[in-house]
Amino acid sequence: MKFQIQKVWRTALVVIACLSASPAIADSKAAWMTGVNLSGAELNAKKSRINFDYVFPTIKEIEYFRAKGFRYFRLPVLMQRLFQFEGGVPDPTPTADWKQFVALIDKAASVDAVIIVDFHQFGRTQSGLIGRDAAATQEFVAAWAETAKRLKDKPNVIFNLMNEPHEQTAEEWLPAANTAIAAIRQAGAKQLLLVPGSYWTGAHSWTTTPNARVMTGVVDPENNFAYDVHQYLDSNSSGTSPDAVPGSGSERLKAFTEWARQNHAHGFLGEFGFSSAEPALREGAALIKYMSDNRDVWIGWTYWAAGPWWGDYMYSVEPKNGTDRPQLDVLVQGNK
Repeated sequence: MKFQIQKVWRTALVVIACLSASPAIADSKAAWMTGVNLSGAELNAKKSRINFDYVFPTIKEIEYFRAKGFRYFRLPVLMQRLFQFEGGVPDPTPTADWKQFVALIDKAASVDAVIIVDFHQFGRTQSGLIGRDAAATQEFVAAWAETAKRLKDKPNVIFNLMNEPHEQTAEEWLPAANTAIAAIRQAGAKQLLLVPGSYWTGAHSWTTTPNARVMTGVVDPENNFAYDVHQYLDSNSSGTSPDAVPGSGSERLKAFTEWARQNHAHGFLGEFGFSSAEPALREGAALIKYMSDNRDVWIGWTYWAAGPWWGDYMYSVEPKNGTDRPQLDVLVQGNK
């Protein structure tokens, strides 16, 4: 595996010299891609009891949102729940959770739903920081190589490399991301890739961090990728408050949108959320409208979040006692 990873890295370096960074989204993904995050499988990272510490979404949840007009479901999950890594060099072995994960993908296909596989661990593995620590980077690449090999023939799958890297610099993150992309393509997978930057991959901060300069270096041999960015509407864009800054819905995506347009790139808003307060609902609607009005750049979005364990979480769109949340109506109206 160590030799294979080194080979993948050499291949990525060669491809960099041959391709531009402009993603050509595959025709099959040309439709407006809208949906929700189905949270659960990423919870309580240091614990391991399924249906107690964490839970996988069900087909019933997918069917509920399909009936509302949404087709795309970002599924946060942890690498260590899908694979076992043994020895000094990673050689991932699928776990029992992997079987449940694939079963959900197949059930989703039966209702024409697409699963976005999201390794939701903020730029880290259990071995350290991806892009800075060699063991962590090897695990990351190996997990994606194995995932791609096993899912390459499932057209209802999209690969989202990592959720919100932020401790590593963009200069550290990009080579790791490109190595994972090369591994995915060498495995024969041609599906759409969603590639985040570092610094929490915030849309609002994209052009004020090294992301704007460094992430133009993304290399995909299939030229079928979009940049995964996230955006919240509270005062510091952290998604920790029910408040929404006036004007944030129509303003916070502008700088990234212009950057993407200048670089002939595409964007996907993998996370955004807002509370049920009336001002927040207005800003959420404005955010969705802005993306819809700029479809030369934006290919879609997934709202944060749905999931059975959210309870009274301020951004949840999981139905409560059989009743739709106010945010869901904004999403449905914005999806028309």
